[in-house]
Amino acid sequence: MKKETNTAYRTNRSPLPSGGAGGGFVGLLFLELVIITLVAWAVFDPAVVNLYYRSLPLGYDSGQLLYAETEVNGSWDELVDGVPQDPYEMTEKRRDQILRQLTSVEGVESAYLYEQEFGAVGYSRPAFNECVAGGDTLYLAVINFNSDARFFETYGLKPLPGSPSAAELSRLSYQEQQVVLTRSGAIALFGTADVVGRRLTICYDPAIEAIVAGVVEDFRMSVSNTIHSMIIKPQKQQYTTCRYVIRLKKGLNAHRFVEEHSQELIRSGQMGFSRISRITTFDEYLKRLELDDGRTQEVNRSLALALFFLINLMLAVIGTVWLHAKRRTEECGVRRAFGATRGRLLFDFLWRNALLATAAVVVGLVIYLNYAHSGIQVYNGEEYCETLYTIDAAILPTDKAWPEHFWPHFLVVSAVVYLIMLFTVLIGTAIPAVKIIGTRITHALRDE
Repeated sequence: MKKETNTAYRTNRSPLPSGGAGGGFVGLLFLELVIITLVAWAVFDPAVVNLYYRSLPLGYDSGQLLYAETEVNGSWDELVDGVPQDPYEMTEKRRDQILRQLTSVEGVESAYLYEQEFGAVGYSRPAFNECVAGGDTLYLAVINFNSDARFFETYGLKPLPGSPSAAELSRLSYQEQQVVLTRSGAIALFGTADVVGRRLTICYDPAIEAIVAGVVEDFRMSVSNTIHSMIIKPQKQQYTTCRYVIRLKKGLNAHRFVEEHSQELIRSGQMGFSRISRITTFDEYLKRLELDDGRTQEVNRSLALALFFLINLMLAVIGTVWLHAKRRTEECGVRRAFGATRGRLLFDFLWRNALLATAAVVVGLVIYLNYAHSGIQVYNGEEYCETLYTIDAAILPTDKAWPEHFWPHFLVVSAVVYLIMLFTVLIGTAIPAVKIIGTRITHALRDE
């Protein structure tokens, strides 16, 4: 009699759920995943874009650089031919004396002095020059460097083939009206990077016609800046209120060098008219700039929010999928009784929920696409999307990366969202599925 009861139990129970409450639960799970996709897109968009910009190379070896600031003593005691000298006036003699003393420190390869932080390498708010070439007028970010002061060698900027060496570019005279372009700057102005010897007009008052003396590889001024199209012009250093950039020899650790040799550098930079007031690694200086610009807070906020959302997403999906999988415990017991392996059951759990997640993400992305596309605006022939996250730093097409273009931006972030959703659903499915599949057949068949 007991055997007949068990037979009836097995034959009256369908091994696979069909419609009813099971179908309604799948529908609710699908709707939940669609909503999560919409929220995930808005949360992960800033994090993905910020991580991309943080991963971009600066274009120069900041790890071997030190940064120092100076203070002017204000003393008029220094005499030249019996005449007191202005402590704020930078003469060639004073500059050469500083460079000699700094490079005499063991481990120092070269040093560069500049008087104005605005527009310098390692500064996030560039100035711009209006430049004309071939009838086109463009604004390029401008850096003024001090002639004959080892600018290109110290920063490690790389001339393109066909351009003079870094040492030769550093010796360009401000009187000869020669300039250097970055690769992107040359392409923006002339459509090619092979532009040595070509002319352009810099719209000062009056306008200046300059000759391109060389082209260097693209670099960024700082972590917060994404502009590569630059014009680099020689100038004469006039004041002793300046900063020092110091390049260390290869193999030396900048942090350790500051700890062990900072006092020696400070003594070497001590003149009758100025002294080093602070010295740090260039990377620490860049981090301080990024913090002052508010970019550090923005990046940290976007990454923290993305991590918080990811953790809660995992917990929510695991909980929901657990309930869904729990309803199939008896089905698993029946299928195992008829010979289904645990691996086969786990695969069925995973592929069904992966298919469900894929369908939900597609629906969610289509909905978000309509919203994102509604934010496209056109200014001066250029498209900008107000609904997608960018840091709004690029001003020329040559400077723009995929975050500044709608479709690449949308597709890249959508791919990241899909992979995160799929991974989360698979993990959320596998954890309860392994436990349920491992349940004894007799216990699974008694589960209601």
